[in-house]
This record gives sequence, structure tokens and C-alpha cells, in this order.
Amino acid sequence: MRLMSTLTRLGLIFLAGAMITVLGTSELWDEEPKEITTLDLANTMLDDWALPLLILGVLMAMAMMGAAYLVRDERRENLEWEQRGEDA
Repeated sequence: MRLMSTLTRLGLIFLAGAMITVLGTSELWDEEPKEITTLDLANTMLDDWALPLLILGVLMAMAMMGAAYLVRDERRENLEWEQRGEDA
């Protein structure tokens, strides 16, 4: 267990170093920033990110259905109470 914890920490440190190296030397930062409008955002989301957003929506829907399933209470007295009604 201690070995896995140490390997995880080392992996995170390596990942952070790699990200800093890649982002620090990118030519992306040399460009002049342009003003982004809501139309640009909408076009980007619906053109470039349509499939990832769809997949994310499906995953979130599955998570909500799973949470609703786990919250259900199926004890016998609760099921009978639901069948009879409140005033019975």
C-alpha cells in the first residue's frame, strides 16, 4: 500500500513537470490574444466539442440514474406504506 502511494505521488509530480514544460514552451503564448464573443463560444462548443459534450451528457445522465437507484428504499414496510397510502 505504501508503494502504491509513493508511486502515485511520483507520477503526479512527473505529470505536473511535464505539463509545466509543455505549457511553458508552447508557441500558443506567442500569438496576440483576440477578443472572444459568445458566438465564437457557441460555434466552438457545437462544432468542435459536440461529441465530447454528448458523451459527457450521457455519463452524467448515467450517474444521476445510478444515484437515484442507490437512494431508493426497498424495505418491506416502506413498500407496503407506499401501496396503502398515507392515511391507511
